[in-house]
Amino acid sequence: MLAFTVYDTKMLMAHLLKGELFDHFTIRQAEVNSFASFSINGTKEESYMTEEDPEPYCLWADIKPFVFQTVKGKKLPKSMKLVFSLPKEKTERYPNVKAVFLNLLFREGSLLCTTSVAEETFSLEQKATKQWDEDVLNFFKKHQIAIQIET
Repeated sequence: MLAFTVYDTKMLMAHLLKGELFDHFTIRQAEVNSFASFSINGTKEESYMTEEDPEPYCLWADIKPFVFQTVKGKKLPKSMKLVFSLPKEKTERYPNVKAVFLNLLFREGSLLCTTSVAEETFSLEQKATKQWDEDVLNFFKKHQIAIQIET
């Protein structure tokens, strides 16, 4: 597991809510506390799933407009928690993995990110966790999003 803080919260929020940078992630859960509290479960209804798209979770691109509506305005939201994962077909490169997660927690003007991995079977190796952490760090570096790793 990796924990880090994003320096430029405003830039990341622009990428997140107005850009396409996170659109390829699936969203497992979203909680927003602004003028009211909102909770979104990213699980697709079975009747909306197709053989061409068997992914059980919604893409962030599809949920993003709803989250944007809850946070837009003159006041910052009190808090926002987003739990992202990669679509199932993109986790094949990680050994022994059910899912990989990127969690974003915005609270009191600060944005904390954590990573985690759900393994198929318990392993002391932590190979997939290390690989996912490295991939997330490279993702933020590639897109010039400055971070501070928490110790």
